[in-house]
Amino acid sequence: MKKTIESSNTNKRRWRLTLAVLICIVSMISVSLAFSAKDPWIASIQKGGESVIFANHTDSSSEGNWIYLSGGKEIQLPQPLSFTYSGPNSLKKAGATIKLNSESNKENNTKIVLTYPYSTHPFYTENQKVIMDFNGSSAFKKQNVNIYLVKSFNAPCVKKVLQAVMANKTVNVEEALSNCTSYTKVSATLDKNGDLVKPISFGCLKPGSYGIVMTVADEKKDKKESESKVLSATGFEVVNYDLETNAANAINEGNNLDVGLCLKCAPANGNVTYGAILIKKDAYKADINLSTNGTKAGTDLFINGVGVFSDLGINSTNYKSKLSKNEISKEVQTLIGEGNGTISIGAKNQSTLSLTTFDLPSGNYLLFTGAYEKGKGLVGIDQKELTICTK
Repeated sequence: MKKTIESSNTNKRRWRLTLAVLICIVSMISVSLAFSAKDPWIASIQKGGESVIFANHTDSSSEGNWIYLSGGKEIQLPQPLSFTYSGPNSLKKAGATIKLNSESNKENNTKIVLTYPYSTHPFYTENQKVIMDFNGSSAFKKQNVNIYLVKSFNAPCVKKVLQAVMANKTVNVEEALSNCTSYTKVSATLDKNGDLVKPISFGCLKPGSYGIVMTVADEKKDKKESESKVLSATGFEVVNYDLETNAANAINEGNNLDVGLCLKCAPANGNVTYGAILIKKDAYKADINLSTNGTKAGTDLFINGVGVFSDLGINSTNYKSKLSKNEISKEVQTLIGEGNGTISIGAKNQSTLSLTTFDLPSGNYLLFTGAYEKGKGLVGIDQKELTICTK
């Protein structure tokens, strides 16, 4: 894959933009362990007399217990987008016990495989209403549910929630959210099929990262024990501006692809970095595999066979410094695959980019564009389809 970098003075925020276009598309969706078991509950965290249990998810878009979002700009997800867990079905840490309700072999290892059923995921701007629906299993028919719209629901927030669960005496979902972030709570009832009776609108939201966590409302509580039941969760992003992409629908093999970008209603004196990634459509897939033996050293996350920790060297202690190095462009290329795409990242406020495509074969491609602003993060995202034609 050939890359074009518009400025030799590459800094941390430009590499973050490159990752944001890829990572936001992949990671801002519900991700739950799943397997073909009759029991609707697949995992639990227990501590003291309290516990939180998680609902089974399946590959079905109508029965799989997924939260479905609409109302924003739909961005294509990798196809297929699959998740695999390989490791023990029971772990203990900080007095908490994590269990997976699945069969395991003699070595106490289990394998859980899931393919995400939806092909797109929405990104929003301030003038677009966030609408959610829930397509659940009939095992949850007529259940009263609580739906939490969580603000600042990003990776640090999720980490704080997990740390709160492990460090504190309670594993109650509402208490864990209260300790780490703010949220809005909505009550609803599921119908006879285990679905929401009607979609819920959260209206128009301010820019930022958000999450939705859905639980069963009638939690079991007494003096000795408490149980929280999580049905599903998802994340989404509200960006500051609508990003418009101007590029040809078709180019000949060997020709550069010129891309013009415009952030509508953005101030003229902003500090914006624009980026574009062109990916061959049939190579745009994500096989995500989490493999662990229960220890930190024995854990790795693979994407299309590339180890995020072992091959790319990215982990929770060095990822910030890693993003500041030029080597990150090679890592993104590794994830995409040689001959499957090209990258262009501009200098400050440079809204016209050129992607070199001389080594890319003819075929159908997806063009992802994004805009990053210092202090705000990702402020715009767009997608376009085009064709590279044989001369």
